[in-house]
Amino acid sequence: MRWIAWALGLAACTIALAVVFGLWILQPWADVRPMRTWGFTFETAHLDGDERSEWLAENFRNWDRDIPFSRLQAAARPHVFPRATRAIDVEYEVNGVSRPLAAYFERARVQGLLALHGGEVVFEQYRGKTTVDSRFHLWSASKSFTGTIIGMALHEGAIESLDDPIEKYAKQFEGTAYGQATIRHVMMMSSGVDFFHGKGFPNRDVMYVETFRFQNDLDDFAAKLGRRVPSGTDFNYLATDTHVLSAVLRGAYQRRYVDIVQEKLWDELGIAGDAIWSQHVPGPAGVSFGHCCLATRLIDFAHLGQLYLQDGVWEGRQLVPDGWVQTAGSPGAPFQEPTEHSSGYAMQFWVPRGHDGDFFAAGAFGQYLWIDTRRDVVIAQFASQAPGEGDEDERDAAFRSLATAIAGR
Repeated sequence: MRWIAWALGLAACTIALAVVFGLWILQPWADVRPMRTWGFTFETAHLDGDERSEWLAENFRNWDRDIPFSRLQAAARPHVFPRATRAIDVEYEVNGVSRPLAAYFERARVQGLLALHGGEVVFEQYRGKTTVDSRFHLWSASKSFTGTIIGMALHEGAIESLDDPIEKYAKQFEGTAYGQATIRHVMMMSSGVDFFHGKGFPNRDVMYVETFRFQNDLDDFAAKLGRRVPSGTDFNYLATDTHVLSAVLRGAYQRRYVDIVQEKLWDELGIAGDAIWSQHVPGPAGVSFGHCCLATRLIDFAHLGQLYLQDGVWEGRQLVPDGWVQTAGSPGAPFQEPTEHSSGYAMQFWVPRGHDGDFFAAGAFGQYLWIDTRRDVVIAQFASQAPGEGDEDERDAAFRSLATAIAGR
């Protein structure tokens, strides 16, 4: 019977170690808990789908509770979008099944959906405790804000060429795999760096433990990564690629990233709401993450899309190079094209299957900014999907049907 006692003892030790490790990661006693959302599988294991969805939404609405951040101030001269909301009867079809838009809200765990057409708010709905004033965490949809400022820097001459190497502007990457990659290839998620979003090692879980649990600068993490393949030869979606782009902007403008975002987007476009952007430690020494962790109101999320509908022109001023919208929203290489089973990619925006002037920003848990240049429609979505929930086919069908109903074509 000794083997039974030994097995029970081993099981007890394993459980104890797992509990200790979970507590060490999540720090439930701390006032600020950066790893809280990454631990949702532990904290919500006993909840059903609706309860888990609301738990996530509560965290996304209160992102400043759990992580260090810098604040973006509402523009002194805010742009106020005219409102012309109306009832819109929409049905979408996916896999031969027709459903009303209300079904999409339920199935996609939508917390808020807003549409602009002709520069006006024509559709806006919220669910649960999310309201017009809620600042919601955008996750990786933040990447498209960073990519947009790269375009602005190129137009202004702060960046001379997309074919310049990263190290020309971000000196901390000199002699590294990232330093030798071009800005263009990094914009395309084709840096060739030896890193992985999910499967593989090292991956983003390692990255987030280093940055959120140990509060290490993400610049330092990215600089240590080696090369996997030559840059510009394949698509590999990486958080570090976009963060390195923010380092390029910091070097080009010699300013903190959050201050660049404030000037180039919030003040230039007249974004009307306060927002927060997360960083690795509190205070002025904190380095903002270029790839994620912006939290905005839904209308301010949509505001970025309106700039693209206007071909990069705002109040008569050209803010990005000619042709930037086409470049940012279209695959630039065969390996970026959509496949039968997944969306494609362009320049810090995703490209849906069957794309026809439409492209989108995407963040984990269902955050989307859908830009339809042919129909002059922007759709912004907040959601609280658990991993594995949400369906690309259904999203594309619902957004395209809504855009068609709004534009009448």
